[in-house]
Amino acid sequence: MVQFVGLKGMGQLSLSTLFQGVSAQLSQSITECQALERVVLCRVATEETVGLQAFDTLTQSLQQLQLLFHRLAVEVDVQNGTIDDHIVRQVTLAVLRERLMGNHRSISHYDGEIELF
Repeated sequence: MVQFVGLKGMGQLSLSTLFQGVSAQLSQSITECQALERVVLCRVATEETVGLQAFDTLTQSLQQLQLLFHRLAVEVDVQNGTIDDHIVRQVTLAVLRERLMGNHRSISHYDGEIELF
């Protein structure tokens, strides 16, 4: 059994829940990356599309990470592992923090601290 101990008195978060949240966030990021790729492809001249292959590399990397965390979430050795939830509570983007903690309710991407350009 894996157990990481942090600050006393804080709540515990199962590693399985955390890994499921990471997997879900990566799935969302894959979808957003693919949408961005479509937007860019519509706006870029055909001869410049070769430079956009980085989207494919990024998407494939995200897919592999998503699969890894999905598999980790169901690993027997991970099922009893926990961490203090204060680690995840420090994530300032509310939608990400809630997803990592296993809360699947609808939250705006703009809740919490976000840097816009």
